[in-house]
Amino acid sequence: GAAPREFREFGTLRLQRERQHILHLQLNRPNKRNAINLLCWRELVECFQDISRDSSCRAVVISGAGSAFTAGIDLSDLAGAFSVDPDDDVARRSWNLRQRILEFQESFSVMEKCPKPVIAAVHGPCIGAGEWGRRGGDWGRGGG
Repeated sequence: GAAPREFREFGTLRLQRERQHILHLQLNRPNKRNAINLLCWRELVECFQDISRDSSCRAVVISGAGSAFTAGIDLSDLAGAFSVDPDDDVARRSWNLRQRILEFQESFSVMEKCPKPVIAAVHGPCIGAGEWGRRGGDWGRGGG
C-alpha cells in the first residue's frame, strides 16, 4: 500500500492517522464547544480534498474535541458573512447571497463526495450545523 503521508496543519481541525487505514478528524475548538466558524468552513473543504486523495485511507471518523461534538454555527463569527450591500439591486443581492450559501454548503457536500466512508462519532451536544453528524453518520459512498 501507499506510505502514510503527513497532514497539513489546520487552525480549527486536527487530522491524524488513528490506525493503519483509519483517519481521525477532530473539530478542534473545545473552548468554543467546536462551534463552526468561517475558518472551519474553509478548512473542512481543504481537509476532505486531502482525505479523498489519500490512497492509504480507507475510512474517516469525525469527532469533537472536549465535551461537545459541536455547538453549531459560531454566530459571532458568521454575523457579517451574509451582509449585503444596500446599494445593490435585489437581483445582485440575491445572487451574492446564493453564492455565499453554496460556498458554505460545499463544506458538507465535500464530505458526501468523499470516496471513503465518513463516520461521525457524535458525543455530547450536537447543535445546528452539527446535525450533519446525526443524518445517518456515514456520508461516504464506500470505496477504499
